[in-house]
Amino acid sequence: MTQKPASEETIHRLYENMGNNFSLYVPILCSCVSSLESLEDIDEKEYKCIKEFKLWKIFIRLYVFSLLMDLDLSTFLRANFRTMLVPEKRFNLKYINVITLEGYKYLFGFGKDKDNAIWAKFKILAKEINDSELLTDINKIEQQAKEFENSYALSTDKDTRNLSIHYDLYPQKVYDFLIQIGEDTETNRINAFLKIIKDILPFLHKYILKFQIPLIYSTDNYNIDVREKINYFPDGNNKLFNELGAQITLYSNNLDSIVSNCKKTKIVQDKFKLGETFEGRLQTIVKSIYLGVHIHFIYLDLASAIRAYLSSEYYFEKQLNLRRINIIVYEGFKHIYGYTDIEQSKSFWKQNIYSILISSTDKNLTDLLVKIERELKELAVSDDINNMQLRECSVHYRFKDRDNTLTLFNALVKTNPLIEMNKAMKLLKILPELINLNTNSISVVNSTELEKIKLSNADTIEKIDSCLMMIEQANVDPELKLKTIETINAIKKLL
Repeated sequence: MTQKPASEETIHRLYENMGNNFSLYVPILCSCVSSLESLEDIDEKEYKCIKEFKLWKIFIRLYVFSLLMDLDLSTFLRANFRTMLVPEKRFNLKYINVITLEGYKYLFGFGKDKDNAIWAKFKILAKEINDSELLTDINKIEQQAKEFENSYALSTDKDTRNLSIHYDLYPQKVYDFLIQIGEDTETNRINAFLKIIKDILPFLHKYILKFQIPLIYSTDNYNIDVREKINYFPDGNNKLFNELGAQITLYSNNLDSIVSNCKKTKIVQDKFKLGETFEGRLQTIVKSIYLGVHIHFIYLDLASAIRAYLSSEYYFEKQLNLRRINIIVYEGFKHIYGYTDIEQSKSFWKQNIYSILISSTDKNLTDLLVKIERELKELAVSDDINNMQLRECSVHYRFKDRDNTLTLFNALVKTNPLIEMNKAMKLLKILPELINLNTNSISVVNSTELEKIKLSNADTIEKIDSCLMMIEQANVDPELKLKTIETINAIKKLL
């Protein structure tokens, strides 16, 4: 049976309930973190009941993770509900798959990584303690996890997770993935994962009481109340928020047009049976356009994240959106320019813009190249952007056997929005200039490649002329005939 889309009333209720969780969960989260940090300071070898002590830490660590996970997913879905712009919705929704897969990997792992997952370690300790009730409850949650994995953690989901974070060398893949993202599908994904989390939370509470695990209640909540008053990025009269909304519409329309043009070579090849050599000859031109497509992705991604931050209602929600901004800036800059000499030599900037335009006789153009190169170099050595540890904990709750939940919590609490927004705005300002430079480099590549094509394309032009002759002689609707001839002649001019 086909599911009906959620009503506006249902969406509003879900939005409000997720928002209320920030007020409810953050104080509990602070207390759990405080307790875990205190336990981490104790040398477990000096503790008489080592098994019980380890179990205590895992229980509280799971509590910290579960609360973070709930708030994390709520942040992205609430950002999606707040906007009416379809492209912005897609860029918000794509992170839901990322968060759920990273969350599942933290808890249960995939393949060989399952042994590093916290649940595997938890289960080993539970068996050693030999509490039958605990083992029964663990198996119930594991069964739910398997159901989620079979529905939402397939190889295709893992592929789209990688496209969401790392983009791809072939941006048409990213584009095709983005346009098929659906709100109902991603909401169902969140609900399926939150069902596991909602069962884990009372499960943890039950056994924290049963085993009398000590919780140290945080009295200052890590100064979140104070930070909330001083840690904010001002946007008077929603000026930046509204400007970025208009830019998202503009850049999305441009992106649709660019990708459509990139796909035309394949359409022409198939329609006129021109063979793979035709498309192959135009691939150099198409690939020169890829940088522009990537920059549009990064711009739309970053603009959507900034608007999500600016429209957030709760401090921790804002901080989680700052974490997303950090990921986009780090990954986007890595693609555009890179952080190491090797990355920079292979970067889009070096290969698709600088190396093509630096020999230009246009002084204004070369001056702009030098200016942008200088700005990119400054960003590359900035610790605010090139922060691998912050990037790691922002993406991975766990990296191999390294647990990042406490690191992530402290980063979220302490992240300065002025610093994060400053680096985001620097990159956002450079991106349109890169698009303009890419347009110039595409023009150079076009001229070079079209000359090559004209010299070797006599046979293709002859085939197109034959097609035109057949169409002119065909007994079809005159208006349709005229439009078809005009289209083919336009394609012919490209050859």
